[in-house]
Order: sequence, then structure tokens, then C-alpha cells
Amino acid sequence: MNNFIYYPSWNVMYIVYGIFAFLLLRLIFSKTLKSYHSKWNTLIDNFEYSPKEFYSRLKTELESHGITKIKIEEVYIKEGGVMSHSRIYLRATWKDYQYDICGAKFGKGFFISWWLLYKDSIVKILISKIPFFGTWLAQKLYPITYFRIDSASMFMTYAQSSVLKVIDDITKNKGVRALTESERKPMLGDIFKR
Repeated sequence: MNNFIYYPSWNVMYIVYGIFAFLLLRLIFSKTLKSYHSKWNTLIDNFEYSPKEFYSRLKTELESHGITKIKIEEVYIKEGGVMSHSRIYLRATWKDYQYDICGAKFGKGFFISWWLLYKDSIVKILISKIPFFGTWLAQKLYPITYFRIDSASMFMTYAQSSVLKVIDDITKNKGVRALTESERKPMLGDIFKR
């Protein structure tokens, strides 16, 4: 009886470990964390409208501006933890910015909100956690520049004007009062926060 046990050669084991390490590092470094830039919300009283129809009209309006490399899709976002219900949002993604829009029935009204988020890489977050000089190093390697602030502001203005146009279009002939100037303004986060 031949009791032969096969042991893989060390070369094969190094390849397997190398592939595993590569996949693990890719998973870690491909993740992004999001920082809040601005938000906005309103409730249109005594107005019922389909969220799906709102998203359809908004997607058409967002696409009509000719912005290149923008991705617009409906996404399901959890209300809480893993076992919670999901809500459907319309997400517009452009460069390092994510614009999530909610349209939902609420009581006798229709609620609309949006959030504009920056996407920061996990590498930047990890560098910023290095004791003593990590924050300084992250600021030098990933500075908040005029270009980044202007890009976010352009995207926010473009998306906000699209949301307001759709709101104006769907409420115009229904006897619903128009939004005031103060109700139309977004709320900016601390865009210089480090």
C-alpha cells in the first residue's frame, strides 16, 4: 500500500498567497468613504406624486444638460441596519461626487431631498490616521483645492436647478404654491473641514 501525501510546492503556495493578498488589498483600497458637501429638502403640502415618475422626469432633465461621464441610476439604500427596509433613491455620480435624491410620499404631501457627497479614498483616510503627522500628510497629498470646491459647486448647482425645474413643472398647473427663494437654497456643509 502506497501512502503518498501530496504537498504543493512552495512556488504554488506563494502564488496562492500572492493572489489572496492582491485581492485583499484591492478590496481594501478600492473602497471609498464619503464626506457631506451640501444638502437640501422640502415638503410640498397637499400634493401627491409618484416617486418613480419624479425620478423618471428628473433623470431626463439631468441628462438634457449634456454633462459627460455622468452616471444616473436608481439605487436602494437601507433605512437602518442590514435587516432594515430599503428606500429607492435616484443617484447621479460624476467624477468624485455623488448626488443622492429622494422623492417620497409623506402624509398628504410629497417630500424631496438630496445630498451631495465627496468620495474620499480609503488611502487618504488611512494616511490621515497616522499619529502626529498623518493629517498634515493627507492635506499635502490630497489638498482641498479651488478646483475641487468649484467642481462640487458646479455639480450641485446643475443638479439643484434640475430638481427645481422638475418641481416647478409638476406643480405649475396643480394650484400648488411655488417655492420661495429661501426654500430653493441648498445648505452647505463645512467644505473646508479636514
